[in-house]
Amino acid sequence: MCIRDRSNKEQKLRNNLYKAFTKYLIYDSKNTSHSLKACQESFLDQIASFRMETGLPAALRQDKKYQKAQKKCNKANEKIRDLNLTPQQWDTVDAAITAENISSIEYIRIAYKQGIIDAFSILRETL
Repeated sequence: MCIRDRSNKEQKLRNNLYKAFTKYLIYDSKNTSHSLKACQESFLDQIASFRMETGLPAALRQDKKYQKAQKKCNKANEKIRDLNLTPQQWDTVDAAITAENISSIEYIRIAYKQGIIDAFSILRETL
């Protein structure tokens, strides 16, 4: 991804975060179309999305455990390529790996949101 595309994507994420934060801050309890919980969830989703797109990649590049796990994953992928699978077998393997990746992404998203919630809770308790 080129720097301009990354910058545009980051700007869109930042704008979405600001919109969700503004909705959260000016929550109108009379407005029944958006519950407070929905505003909080939207805000947390936007924080998580923003940080996963902006902060997480740099952290992953510097994390030794992640780098080691990524190398192990790459070696496993090389072994799969050497199996000489039929197109139908490749489709099955690809579908399984894709499903696992999607599940992992959702796990990370939820863990990231929970980390944000925990950080806010700690801050609230200490203030």
